[in-house]
Amino acid sequence: GKITIVPGGVDLKRFYPSTERRTIRHRLNIPQENMILFSVRNLVPRMGLENLIYAVKDVVKTVPDVYLVLGGDGPLKNDLISLAKGLGIENHVKFAGFIPEAELPDYYRAADIFILPTMELEGFGLITLEALASGVPVLGTPVGGTVEILSRMDSQYIFRDTSPESMAELIIQTCRAFKDNPSLWQDVSSRCRLFVEKNYSWEKNVNSLENLIAEVMVG
Repeated sequence: GKITIVPGGVDLKRFYPSTERRTIRHRLNIPQENMILFSVRNLVPRMGLENLIYAVKDVVKTVPDVYLVLGGDGPLKNDLISLAKGLGIENHVKFAGFIPEAELPDYYRAADIFILPTMELEGFGLITLEALASGVPVLGTPVGGTVEILSRMDSQYIFRDTSPESMAELIIQTCRAFKDNPSLWQDVSSRCRLFVEKNYSWEKNVNSLENLIAEVMVG
């Protein structure tokens, strides 16, 4: 009863939805008509990126226009590129490399779905909030802060576990739902943005912290 949680926040003025998605995709050399999955991570083992690439191999069989944009750099880069080639999905994966901070918002805006495949040690999950603030639905593994955030919004967007099979299943299900009902994506996108505005704006959370400190001082 003495514990109050004041969460972190996200810059809502920097990360926001765009109506110019086609223009952004063209500028970033991302296919216009494909179902775009996006993830940005340090390319290290705990991030689960190998599992994501294995999952994409299965997704392609059912959703042939799926296209993964993977941002980030790290020691696994060459291994991940080789894995995609070995699985025969190199034409469905774009390794974008390190993404400068100035360009990151547009990468979110270009995506249909953001994927967070972390296997362990996921903290607060700022990139989850950045994607949601950009109006992009997030699918994430049930690890760390991802559960805290996504379960508050909609637990159906949490993978059953960290396996490639679990990821592929939910990615296929979500892609199909958006394809079968084009207006659904826009509805979910709007809900993502409103969720972050309500729960994770810096203004709201800083005010909560200030009020809490004032109460403690009075007490």
